[in-house]
Amino acid sequence: MTTLATYKRWLANRPVSAHLLLSLIAFCWLSAKSIGWKVWVAERTFPVIAPFDLLYQVPSAAHWVLLGLSIILLVLLIIKPGNKYAQCTLFFSEIASCLLDETRWQPWEYLYLFILGIFILNRTKPSHVAACLVITLATVYTYSGLHKFNESFMTNMWQTTILKRFFKVPPVIYKAGWMHYLGYLLPFIETASGLGLLFSKTKKTAAVLLTGMHIFILLLIGPIGLHYNKIVWPWNTVMILLLYFLFIRNQMISIVEGRGLEIRNKIILVAWAVLPALNFIGFWDNYLSWNLYSSRIPRMIICIKDTAATTPLRSYYSGNHTSKICNGNALLNVQDWSMREMAVPPYQEERVYKKIEAQWNKTYPLAHADFIIYYSPFKKDSASSINQ
Repeated sequence: MTTLATYKRWLANRPVSAHLLLSLIAFCWLSAKSIGWKVWVAERTFPVIAPFDLLYQVPSAAHWVLLGLSIILLVLLIIKPGNKYAQCTLFFSEIASCLLDETRWQPWEYLYLFILGIFILNRTKPSHVAACLVITLATVYTYSGLHKFNESFMTNMWQTTILKRFFKVPPVIYKAGWMHYLGYLLPFIETASGLGLLFSKTKKTAAVLLTGMHIFILLLIGPIGLHYNKIVWPWNTVMILLLYFLFIRNQMISIVEGRGLEIRNKIILVAWAVLPALNFIGFWDNYLSWNLYSSRIPRMIICIKDTAATTPLRSYYSGNHTSKICNGNALLNVQDWSMREMAVPPYQEERVYKKIEAQWNKTYPLAHADFIIYYSPFKKDSASSINQ
């Protein structure tokens, strides 16, 4: 027992290296890539959505090359996280790959890419890496919590998903007014904990609360729960590890110790912290602003009149509410289509949905489809058709 206790004390007091953190991130990044590999190639039914028309001319082989290169580099960083050539090559190859398809702009990809940039800029200064990570995580949680302060989150996520579907709470309870408003504790805790990461006196408590949040998320969407969106399982896992090593073990750094950050770090971090605020006035994308699971993100359905023209997509049709929403025509939920084929949600912006419509009309011109953008919950009288 004495030997075991001594080992535990030694392990607890052993400094955590920045390289260990990057190795863990690379492993979870690789896991996400493996789960959602199809989003990184062009051979699929879900359309490639390039930000610029010229990029549609890039051959499909380039997508495969970039995916293969990414996998090789991530494996290398798991083994040798300090390899600067692998870090830089991965950083620019990921940017190139994401430029070929906006669907790849997933929040976990954005965060991993940003963290990799932090390591590259501060490869000889691990204390600066830690300070930057503190600000990065605090920003993510604070904005994510703020976006959930809305009635749609309370109705869709809190009452329907968590209480009704996961906990099997009877309607008489989950529909009660007091239970509805009790759900506001969730965004409050997330927002307050995100801010709490910035201060030495509160960072450990905040990290424990956020760790509990991630554990609950894994239970909610994991195999014993709703078994949904498995591509974010590794992301939730790595966030738990970062919270533990950065804040709970208390062996790396507090925000106060990061005052000596170089000007380039400060500029980047200010941009990282300020740009998401523009989302509240419609000038920055939802996923890049940590607007996650808030139920305030646009979605799209496609009503298909001639299903014979869309044979490859029949397995993705929705069976529910077809006659109600599409007046008896087949319904294709773009969210379900993307999740079922590529294991990732679509990049949920109205401009992207308009590009999906354009690509659809090129591929299935005889389907005579209507495209409807809506905000959850679906209300037919408030949804907008992008054909109008």
